[in-house]
Amino acid sequence: MRKCIPLIAAALALGAVSAAAAAGEIVVTQTPAPSATVSLADLDLATPTGLATGKSRINAAAADLCLTNAVEPVNLRMARAKCYRSAVADGRWQLDHMIHMDEASTAATGFILTKTAR
Repeated sequence: MRKCIPLIAAALALGAVSAAAAAGEIVVTQTPAPSATVSLADLDLATPTGLATGKSRINAAAADLCLTNAVEPVNLRMARAKCYRSAVADGRWQLDHMIHMDEASTAATGFILTKTAR
């Protein structure tokens, strides 16, 4: 059984966000949002250790997608933090949903997470 959670980060086209902030206008792009896949195939999600490892992987993938150590304006830093929190929440929702589906059926294969600005 293939278990993975695709994470798609907020459409943080960082250049567009910073350009929009500087210009004071809204910029819409059609570039796909960055994404990452979190593999859970090697975990036993019925154990506390397996579940904790899965949550750690979701946190790490969200951090890779949304966060940076670069010095940035506060508004961009806040947008990145919101992206991270939302990606983690959506990934954990998928993880919980996957666990409940596994309890009801052994056919769960994963979910697509769409991260949008809220």
